[in-house]
Amino acid sequence: MTRKALMYSLALSGIFLSWFPAPAAAVERQRIEETEVSVGLGCEYATGKFGSSTSTDFITVPFSVTVAPSQNFAMELVIPYVYQSNSSNVYGATMPYRSSSGNSRAKAGGNRFISGPGGQTNGTGGSSFNPDDSESGIGDLSLTGDYRFLQQGDWPELRATLYLKFPTADEDKGLGTGEFDFGPGLAASSWFDDWHLRLEGSYIFQGDSDLYATKDYLSYNGGVGYQFTRSFYSSLMLYGATAPAEDSPELLEGRVKFSWRFAEKMALEGYGAKGLSDGSPDVGAGVSIYYDF
Repeated sequence: MTRKALMYSLALSGIFLSWFPAPAAAVERQRIEETEVSVGLGCEYATGKFGSSTSTDFITVPFSVTVAPSQNFAMELVIPYVYQSNSSNVYGATMPYRSSSGNSRAKAGGNRFISGPGGQTNGTGGSSFNPDDSESGIGDLSLTGDYRFLQQGDWPELRATLYLKFPTADEDKGLGTGEFDFGPGLAASSWFDDWHLRLEGSYIFQGDSDLYATKDYLSYNGGVGYQFTRSFYSSLMLYGATAPAEDSPELLEGRVKFSWRFAEKMALEGYGAKGLSDGSPDVGAGVSIYYDF
């Protein structure tokens, strides 16, 4: 596998890492309280070999701002700071695994990774970083939004989603492709008393990169959640995506997630993850705190 297979551009976060926007946990908090503006700060850790012979650690610290003028429409901006212990496995751009739904304060990061040996390039571009060195910096900025066009009734609630990735990450450090990405998606969800079912997918169009053999990909997620109390929600989810580059592995991982509103205007979200394919981290975890205005 060559480095042309490295770049993974979720979602995720996510949607669809994906899924477009709005993980179940964010939707659940909507039942607790509606807000118009929310800010969040998180920290995520993931480690794995990603199909290569070298293990790489990733840390992501995302800052998010969500604006939801109504239950039918929301937008979320995520600005991540990223670190990777080496470039044998390169950090991937934010996946649309999660996005804003209703008043979602959805992202605890939403980043995904793609594996391959560092130091090789494909195309006319070049790279000066040493694959054995650690790298850090601002990651790719993402903007997600969704619109509810059908409320739950005889049919599940349906939302149309849209994901935009801005190439703010330094491609010379292997932190991004240096190209814009975008993708439409669709999310369906239903409540059955305190049980919640969700299925979401999006198709991401990647920009043509001089360094990586990127290609368009499908990002998806689905799972079941339960509202234990008015302030605590938990879910079991599967996240996946087709290969985002030539010769790169597909993504599949399982997550156990929770959302806890511990104060009137504050909530805590977290997850533990286990990779189920070479394209996913061996293990991962994340936690985020949100404040509603």
